[in-house]
Amino acid sequence: MNKKAFVPSGISTLRLVALPLFLYFFANGATAGCIVVFGFAQLTDLVDGYVARKLGVASKFGAYFDAATDFVLVTGIFVAFTLSNYYPAWILLLIVASFTQFIVTSRFHKKLYDPLGKYIGSVLYLAIGLTLLSPTAPVFLLVEVGFSVFAVASFVTRTVSLSARYKRNLLIRREMQRIKLHSA
Repeated sequence: MNKKAFVPSGISTLRLVALPLFLYFFANGATAGCIVVFGFAQLTDLVDGYVARKLGVASKFGAYFDAATDFVLVTGIFVAFTLSNYYPAWILLLIVASFTQFIVTSRFHKKLYDPLGKYIGSVLYLAIGLTLLSPTAPVFLLVEVGFSVFAVASFVTRTVSLSARYKRNLLIRREMQRIKLHSA
């Protein structure tokens, strides 16, 4: 096995290591510590894919592992926010649904039209940053509404794209069957 392939996954794994540290700082009211740890986690998210491409070891596993570490980090932080009454519990369900939808639909169809879906992770990272910098009711409302709009829009665009692709494939199959019948 190519040892270089472990480098980007190791960088992604640092986000998993960052989560307990973030939660420790958050539980102790150390916002500055949270910001530093979260900034580090964001940096690893920016760097892991770049390193994988530069080393020529980008893989489907690496992409899914990257998404999984993002999911664990974001969900863990939002659990802490929810337990602190910053956000209602339904936002956790929306986060889980968004990540699940992304993974499931990406697994079956690589190039789905979803102009917003690729930004959901960024929106959640921004939401975490805003929440840390200003844990106030207006920010909480902005995050709840903003993320909800992004998540619903992503769901709709992915669903429409999947439906259109299914319909197109069905029409192609029917046309191929029709051609076979006429050529026989």
